[in-house]
Amino acid sequence: MTSAIENNLIKILSRLDIPGNAAKIYLFLLKNGPSSGYKITKVSGVNSGVVYRELERLKLKNLVFESGINQKKYEAINGNGLIDILIRQNKAEESLLKKSLKEFLKGTPMLLSVKITTYDDLIYEIKKEILSAKQEILLRVWSEDYNAIEDQLREVDKRGVDIQLLSFTPLKNPIGRSYSYNVDPSTFKDNWKRGLALAIDNKEVIIGNKIGKEPIQGLKTNDPLISESIKDQILLDLELAKNRKRKGMGIPDLKL
Repeated sequence: MTSAIENNLIKILSRLDIPGNAAKIYLFLLKNGPSSGYKITKVSGVNSGVVYRELERLKLKNLVFESGINQKKYEAINGNGLIDILIRQNKAEESLLKKSLKEFLKGTPMLLSVKITTYDDLIYEIKKEILSAKQEILLRVWSEDYNAIEDQLREVDKRGVDIQLLSFTPLKNPIGRSYSYNVDPSTFKDNWKRGLALAIDNKEVIIGNKIGKEPIQGLKTNDPLISESIKDQILLDLELAKNRKRKGMGIPDLKL
């Protein structure tokens, strides 16, 4: 009958890829010294076929080696040797795991979500993302915010980046394919929520709302679910603006 301590050791070794019977045989050899397969079978209570199979497994792990001249016996490495082997094995597995995970995740962007609480930070992040654009910019904006980022928009416009822009208020110098509802901003009160949304190259989006003098409620993220949702909203607003223009419903074409 195995003791509580031995049972605990068997559980520990099983978690270290030395399963039940192999762990039991190793501990038997560690405690009793060099033994024949017959003796291991007789004393341990493990079936002989299983004993020899597990001895081969332990030999491959360098935890057991053969000894004896006239009669083959099996001997276990001591406890310190076991620990050294397991440490080296785990370090090798850790290194392989790190390398494999790196390869597996290669090209997969890390999800990023940053909360924005000040107007200056919001404009800073928008300017930075605009300048990083390589193909497309979708923007829903108000004239006050547009004026703060106009220089950056003009810079990427010169590089050939496709810009689609919708403004609720008039723009003096529109860029790209721009549409406006031409609403007079003075008609809005301080409690009106002034929203801004930006989508860059089908990857990152920035959204922000400003209500009077209250702190900004903003977010920058590359989360695909949020990014696709914001992009779809901007595209829907642009399409509605284009349809109203085509039907002569008061949205002038600011720049074609």
